[in-house]
Amino acid sequence: MTFMHSQPTKMTNRKKANNFAWIQQEFRTKVQVMTPRQVRSLITVTETGSISRAAEQLHLAPSSISAQLRELSGELGIPLFESAGRNIVLSTAGQALLPHFRTFLQQAETIVHHAHHLHHEPVGELRLFAPSSMCIYRLPPVIEAMQQQAPQLEITLTHEPFDYQNALRQRQIDAAILVSQHPEQHWQLEPLRAEPVIFVCHPQRHQRGELTLPQLQQHPLITTEPGCSYRIAAEQHFQSRGLHLNPRQSFANVEVIRRCLLANMGMALLPACVVQEDITRGTLCHQAVEGTPYPFRSLLAYPKGQIPSSRLECLLQVIRAQSQQPAGTAAFPTPRHTGP
Repeated sequence: MTFMHSQPTKMTNRKKANNFAWIQQEFRTKVQVMTPRQVRSLITVTETGSISRAAEQLHLAPSSISAQLRELSGELGIPLFESAGRNIVLSTAGQALLPHFRTFLQQAETIVHHAHHLHHEPVGELRLFAPSSMCIYRLPPVIEAMQQQAPQLEITLTHEPFDYQNALRQRQIDAAILVSQHPEQHWQLEPLRAEPVIFVCHPQRHQRGELTLPQLQQHPLITTEPGCSYRIAAEQHFQSRGLHLNPRQSFANVEVIRRCLLANMGMALLPACVVQEDITRGTLCHQAVEGTPYPFRSLLAYPKGQIPSSRLECLLQVIRAQSQQPAGTAAFPTPRHTGP
C-alpha cells in the first residue's frame, strides 16, 4: 500500500514556511519600531527647545536629530512638534505623549543597566543628592566601602539647595539620601539610620537637667535655614506650646553652626551625627530640652518600579551592611558641669 499524501504535505509545509518568512519581511518593512534613540532625541529637543542645541548635547548632527524626529512622527502617524518662532515646541499630541515617552526611555535604560549588571562590575557615574550633614558625617565610610567594591565607579554628590524630587523624576540623579520624619511614600525607600536631632551647646553654657522651651529661649539660638526640616520640627514644637521660635542666627551649613557652638555663641539645633565626636571628647554638650530629641531618620530614595542599576545596587548593598552596625549616636555622655 502506498500513501501518496506524504510528498504533497512536505511541499505544503515548505510553502507555509516561505509564506511566513514573507509575512515577517513585509511586517518589518511596513511597521517600524520606536527606538530609545528617537525618544531620547525628542525629549532632549523638548528640554532645550532647539534641534541644534539638542544635537550639541547628544553629540549628533542636527540633520540626524531631524531625521529621527521625522521617523518617529511618521511611525506614530501624528505630528509631534510645531514651530514657535525660531524654535520648535511639542504639539498637543506630543505633550500628551511626553510622559509615556519618558517612561519608555527610563524602561529602556533600566534594561540596559540591568543587562550590564549581569556580566560586569559597576562602572561609570553614580549621581547622588544628600544634605550637607550626610555628605560630611555619614557618606565618607559608605564611599570608602564602595571604592573597595567597585573601584571603577565614580560618585558625584550634590547637596542643598537642590530640587532632588524633580531631578529624580528627570533621571538627573540616581538616588537621594533624605533625612525626614515623614518621608514621601511615592519613592522606593531604603532605611539607613535613626538620626535624632538635638540641642547642643558649649560646656560653659550647659545647664543641669532638662530645659523648658521658655528657659531655652533665654539663650541665643542658632538653627538651620528657614524651610529646613530640622527647623520646621522645632517651629512646630514651639507653636504647640504657644511660643514662637526666634533664632538669633541661622545658617544653611551645619558645619558653620558647629563652629559657632565651639566658639560658645549660643545653643543650636543639629543632627546628633554632626556633633557626636565633639560630645564624646567633651568639647560640646547635649543640652536636654523638653520634647526632644526630634525623631528623624535617614533614607535612600529612588524611583519606584525601577530595577536598580549595578551602580545603585552596589550602593544598596553597602548601606544595608553598614546600617546593621552601631550608629554611635543613640546615647549622649553626661557632660562635666561647668555652667551655672
